[in-house]
Amino acid sequence: MKRWYAAQCKPLQDERAEFNLAAQGFEVLRPLAKVRKRRRGKVCTVIESLFPRYLFVHLDDVAENWAPIRSTLGVAGLVRFGGRAVAVPGRMIHDIRCRLQGTDCCVDLTGQNTIAPGTKVTIETGAFAGHEAIFHARKGEDRVIVLLNIMQQTQRITLDEAAIAR
Repeated sequence: MKRWYAAQCKPLQDERAEFNLAAQGFEVLRPLAKVRKRRRGKVCTVIESLFPRYLFVHLDDVAENWAPIRSTLGVAGLVRFGGRAVAVPGRMIHDIRCRLQGTDCCVDLTGQNTIAPGTKVTIETGAFAGHEAIFHARKGEDRVIVLLNIMQQTQRITLDEAAIAR
């Protein structure tokens, strides 16, 4: 009977492990996520593994030879409890697949990093570093508008998104 098993990958080798397992004929699922990260002070959107250092392999626990998995480049081994590889519930794999969307087949987590208008933020860099402001709106991919109280008046200031924090 075929079941899904979690395989642990070597550090930063998720993609390599996926490629090599698929090349050996194994059915592999490595869910991806679209996330916003700070790189060199700028916020950008990147695609990375939803579960870093892990992927799922669909294996037949009776008829299939699992030995090549251990020696596959990029794979550290199957996840085991008490010395036995434990199957991942099929429902969990189904739910993950249902969340994959778009042409890049990834879970979009960029919406979780947005700041709601009216949220208090702290300006971390620049001339207004250390001051509290109110998030007002986004302006483009990596710019934001905040409301800053200067000399008893509210001023709209446009900043780089990396300059603010909740």
